[in-house]
Formats: sequence, C-alpha cells, structure tokens
Amino acid sequence: MNHIPLYDGRNIRLTPIDLEKDPQIVANWTCRFEIARRLTDKPAHPLTVFEVKKILEGWLKETEKGTGSYLYALRERSDDRLVGIMHIAGVAWVHGAATFDLVLGECDDWKRFAREALEMTLRYAFDELNLFRVTARVEEHDEPAQDLYRAAQFFLEVRQRQAVFHNGRYWDRLSFGMLRPEWMTFQSQLLEVA
Repeated sequence: MNHIPLYDGRNIRLTPIDLEKDPQIVANWTCRFEIARRLTDKPAHPLTVFEVKKILEGWLKETEKGTGSYLYALRERSDDRLVGIMHIAGVAWVHGAATFDLVLGECDDWKRFAREALEMTLRYAFDELNLFRVTARVEEHDEPAQDLYRAAQFFLEVRQRQAVFHNGRYWDRLSFGMLRPEWMTFQSQLLEVA
C-alpha cells in the first residue's frame, strides 16, 4: 500500500489548536448561524473570543484526559491560515466507534477543502486510531454536508425526525456512518484517481 502522510494533505494540514490565535478567527466564523450551532449546545449566537476559547479549552482537556477525543486545526498549507477544525469525540474503544465533526469557517473554504478535510479525518480515524466505524451527524437543512458524506459513500443510518428547530421550522437530524471495509474501498478508489 502507498504511504500517505497522516497530517499533510494536498492543500491543508492537521495542526494543534493555537489557543492564543485561533479563538479570534473561530469567533468571527460564529456570525454564521450554522457554525455557532455546531460549537455549542446553547442557543446559537455569535460567540465571543472568550466563549470560543473556553469551548476549545474544554475539548483540549478531553483530549489530554485520554477520554477518546481528538482535536486538530485544519490549516491551508500555503499560508498556514486556519480554515477549519476537525473534532473526533466519544471514542468507544471496545466497539471501535466514534463520532466526528468538521467545521470549515468560510463557505469558500468548504467548497475548496471539505472533501480533503474529510479524507484526512477518515485516514486519521481508521488508520491511526484503528476505528471500525465513524458517524457524522448533520441537520437536514445542511445540504452541502449531506452531499459531502454521500459522495464519500457514507450511509444514512439514522433519521431523527424533527429533532432540530432552525429558521422557523423543525428539521430532521441525520446520522451518516462509514465502516472500515467501506473506508478501504473508498480509499482504494482515491488512490486510483491520484
């Protein structure tokens, strides 16, 4: 099998979170409602730098405790600009399962980097953490995320009916899953294209 770098992609790379610089950038992203909702379970609102820093610190503490949480910044290789966050949480080692979330701050960055960020996340989850299954949860109105997971051959496994209130109506919460054998098939297709 070809060696593929774990932390370096074609256009982006995984790095540690910088608690001095990154909270300001992420706070700016939270002016977009959908980003704010993904960072906190409280009612969505533009978050302050202090609030974002506390959220990131909490996620980092989970990582340091070894509770099955992993957090990385996604940075553009050309200029080291923060474009997103990759968060794997709730690893159940006995089952080899976890959930993950990708947050890309700008719409243009989603278009440019989402596919690559997903590939890197899956490579980390399956090749480094040796997981057997991963799950991504999205809200029904988030069509770009649904398109991303379907294109990567995820299966829609759970539809939680009308679980999310957004923009004046209730939407379903969707759980997309991928198993290791499916990842191996998807990865071999990626290598054929490369």
